[in-house]
Amino acid sequence: MIERLQRIPLFKHFSQQELERLAHLLKERSLKSGEVLFEQGASGHEGYIILDGEMEVVGHLNGTEIQLNVRGAGDMIGEMALIDNSPRSAMVRALCESRVAVIHEEAFYALLHNNASLAVEMLRRGTASLRTTSERMIAGLEAKNAELSKAYEDLKQAQDELIFLNRIQEEMNVARRIQKQFLPARLPRLPGWQLAAFNRGAQAVGGDFFDLIALPGNRLGIVVADACGKGVPAALFVALTRSLLRAASQAPWMLQHKLAAGMDDLLTAALWFTNDYIAREHGESNMFITLFYGILDPATATLSYVNAGHNAPLIVTPGGHEVRELQSDTLPLGIIETQTYEAEHVVLQPGETLVGFSDGITEAMDVVGEPYGDERFIATLREYVSLSAEDLVKTIERSVDDYAAGAPQADDMTLLILRREF
Repeated sequence: MIERLQRIPLFKHFSQQELERLAHLLKERSLKSGEVLFEQGASGHEGYIILDGEMEVVGHLNGTEIQLNVRGAGDMIGEMALIDNSPRSAMVRALCESRVAVIHEEAFYALLHNNASLAVEMLRRGTASLRTTSERMIAGLEAKNAELSKAYEDLKQAQDELIFLNRIQEEMNVARRIQKQFLPARLPRLPGWQLAAFNRGAQAVGGDFFDLIALPGNRLGIVVADACGKGVPAALFVALTRSLLRAASQAPWMLQHKLAAGMDDLLTAALWFTNDYIAREHGESNMFITLFYGILDPATATLSYVNAGHNAPLIVTPGGHEVRELQSDTLPLGIIETQTYEAEHVVLQPGETLVGFSDGITEAMDVVGEPYGDERFIATLREYVSLSAEDLVKTIERSVDDYAAGAPQADDMTLLILRREF
């Protein structure tokens, strides 16, 4: 086992003593060709190091298998479920006779804690994997677009446009269902707090998103973001940004130093990492994303936040007597490498409501092209702020829809409301 570990690049900096300790933690498992290592959706309490052979990563959509990646000897697989305690995001299956080393959750965290260089190497490999996945997705979309273009010409010649349109609609429906999986399935419940949110794309897939990230000390990360552009390019950028920000916020090297670093450092470091990767690796795409990221400490009602070029969130006092903006503004993510961030702070008073939103709400157009506007939005907040957070979200959504009166909308809409009860 030690000799095989010595040949794995992930452990190239390990001493002989460290390799011996690692080998003691691992249990070897053999798989036949076609044998499943773990299923999509299963709980994950083990990670795996591929010693020999090849494993394919397979996703399932509408009963169809999609090969997402192929991993070989020396690669680690299944570690993300250990990092964020979420179900397995894909199935992994042996492409040939293979052997893996199994590492349990407790041993995994102990290994990372004692080997900072390993944590950094895993983060670097995770970033490379995200880059590869993005490239595969783009290549797949380009191939699919080419197929659809050919199908369109064939269908146009056959005067069968209905079949073509149905096929296109199904593709976009699948993409929208995938994107919806990036939104929180359930909103967290915080004693003494109300939380509600709403998201709607103007097209089949959109460039807005919100996220709620569980952090150490019962703290909660709150994200509202808007990628430039619309449709598939914006949706891909949303997927990249959301994954990077979540991974950076919940990465083991961040969590293990939470007491020394503090939430401000976690917040600004996660933003720095996400921005630096996007600007460095995807700067030529001329894509960027505006983003508000705050970390709430429910015990003290303190919100630490950075607003990277996004609409300033609003704080509404009880009864709607005062509406003020959270003043903080830096460049959007993806424009300049090595951008640094400084956290601002606000303490939410009893009964105050925090409102995060995208410009798709204030810029919603009626049938003659007039926007809903900031004044109408603030007036609606003042009038209905006494409602529960959930009812307030529904009321604003209904108000915008009534104003638009069925007019097609060019921008996505996102709304997130947080209220301190006492």
